[in-house]
Amino acid sequence: IDPDIPKSRSKPGVIYLSSIPPYMKPNKVRNIMSQYGEVGRIFLQPEDPTIRKRRKMVGGSGKKKFTEGWVEFKKKRIARSVVQALNGNILGGKKGSYYHDDIWTMKYLPRFKWANLTEKLAYDSAVRKKKLQRELTQVRKETNFYIEQVDKNKQLTAIKRKREEKQQITEKASNTTESQTDSKSVKQRKLASSSDKSKSSISSGVLSSVFTQ
Repeated sequence: IDPDIPKSRSKPGVIYLSSIPPYMKPNKVRNIMSQYGEVGRIFLQPEDPTIRKRRKMVGGSGKKKFTEGWVEFKKKRIARSVVQALNGNILGGKKGSYYHDDIWTMKYLPRFKWANLTEKLAYDSAVRKKKLQRELTQVRKETNFYIEQVDKNKQLTAIKRKREEKQQITEKASNTTESQTDSKSVKQRKLASSSDKSKSSISSGVLSSVFTQ
């Protein structure tokens, strides 16, 4: 510890990065921040894996991105001065470099301890886990509902098919009965016609014999 610096000022200071330039990795952040003072711990929050997967599916980059970060400087005053110097300004560097036009968005966190970040990460992890469990439960419910609907549809289809088959059998039997009835009617008409002709022939013969006598 520098004896010229009060003990309170030699305590670590943490700055919060509300956004991370696209695809910038922790080592790059450390290299940049180390230009302003001694850096301790760094943590960058990875993006949601589902977002990365979705980006790759539509043809985007599959590189890992980070959404936010925390940087610990060994001295509070350095952390404050870094925020004052960089917040709201472009990264700069060589003109045309990949991060040249990205803007720093950061804030100094007074009285913030690294343990607070550990607690926050544990809380966020628990929240994500519960959210995932809810989503999985919802997916299972939707899947079961879909399966039930498919089974019901199959049952209704089978019932409908049986009814149609039964109706076809009934109609076929009815048509057969009608055909048989029509056939009997035709035969009866033919027999009646033949009988009428026979009677007519007999009557003609009787009359002929009577008049002949």
